[in-house]
Amino acid sequence: MRKAKIIKKNWERYKYILPKDLDKKGISYFLLRFPSDKKIIPIISQFHGKKICDVGCGTGYYTKILAKNNYVIGIEKNPHLSKNLKIKVIKGEAINFSKKLREKFDIVFSTWMTEYLKKTDLLCFFKESQKVLLPQGKIITTIISDAGFGKFYTFLAKKIKEIDKYCYSLKDVSELLIKAGFKNTEIIELKSWLSIPWAFMIISEKEKNK
Repeated sequence: MRKAKIIKKNWERYKYILPKDLDKKGISYFLLRFPSDKKIIPIISQFHGKKICDVGCGTGYYTKILAKNNYVIGIEKNPHLSKNLKIKVIKGEAINFSKKLREKFDIVFSTWMTEYLKKTDLLCFFKESQKVLLPQGKIITTIISDAGFGKFYTFLAKKIKEIDKYCYSLKDVSELLIKAGFKNTEIIELKSWLSIPWAFMIISEKEKNK
């Protein structure tokens, strides 16, 4: 009998993945994320004494770095992935996680999560982040670019793995951040193997009067 086809919609596919399997490094890691880490890790390694909310912390690849010198709480839709982390992890989603928290943070951090958010959900994530940030707090997140290899990356995810992923322009993201109550956005270009751009990291400050 032919097996029924499972449609892997967004991060719902992680319901069936074990932490050890998610941590396996495939070709996409070495072509895309490993080169990007050369910029991401030095930046987050500088944080000391901060209160950080890590949205979509997963197995904690970056969370473990943050937790060395900071107070970190994780938000994860599939918390079984985070069972080995030595921090508090709350089950929640990027589009409504603020109601799960009773404290404010210096930083809302998220990596490789926004690629699963359509535009309306991306705006919700920015607004939710704004709600839980302290005055002058910052959101730090990665975005797949619609330029360079980014658009091709999301195309392959759809065609080969049947996963909906989204890429955005700098203009679109900047406009959404302003709408959500952020200012002074810093853009850090992230390059893939052979130095081809594919994503960017944003660091944006909460508006004081929001």
